[in-house]
Amino acid sequence: MNPQKNVSVEYAHIYTNNKVGDEQKLSLNILGDLKKEAESQNKTFSLVVLIDDYSFPDPTFDYSVFSEWIEGQGYKPDLILRESQLIPVCDAVLKLIEDKEVKEPVVDYIKAKKKYPCSLFIAAWYLLRLGHLSSPLFDAQFTAKRLVNILPTSFKPFEDKALELMAATPFQQSIQNIEHRYFEGRLIA
Repeated sequence: MNPQKNVSVEYAHIYTNNKVGDEQKLSLNILGDLKKEAESQNKTFSLVVLIDDYSFPDPTFDYSVFSEWIEGQGYKPDLILRESQLIPVCDAVLKLIEDKEVKEPVVDYIKAKKKYPCSLFIAAWYLLRLGHLSSPLFDAQFTAKRLVNILPTSFKPFEDKALELMAATPFQQSIQNIEHRYFEGRLIA
């Protein structure tokens, strides 16, 4: 499938055990600059938000309040997805990993912890946004040739590990189409 957009931008990442704070606000500043840049080059883009309801689940998180806030800032996303919704895509990524030295530690982690590692969710999210994998929850019109992820610097180790996982799949060439725009943020792990 050919991606329909030039760029898919992830921004305002939030955990359900948090409230909107500096991290989300900083990501909007970067998004504003990125959006101007894309528009000046006549590039099409999709705006996506991933809410982590898996690592630190909190059933009291108010999705509508978050959506209203982000829309009120003038950056309405095309799609908001919850991380837990990516579990079937994570399973698909695991099946794609060809290198046993890369795959076995992930499988061992899942068996020992009874949960999926952040890096596997990230790899699934990226392969989905690039159009290499599909989900009924992710409309193919939001796929793109290039990804830009606006995240706190503290996410970098998890992002790097996700790229290692992707490098062990048949879609390793796609890593060159992923860009990170990091900003100083608190340590979450």
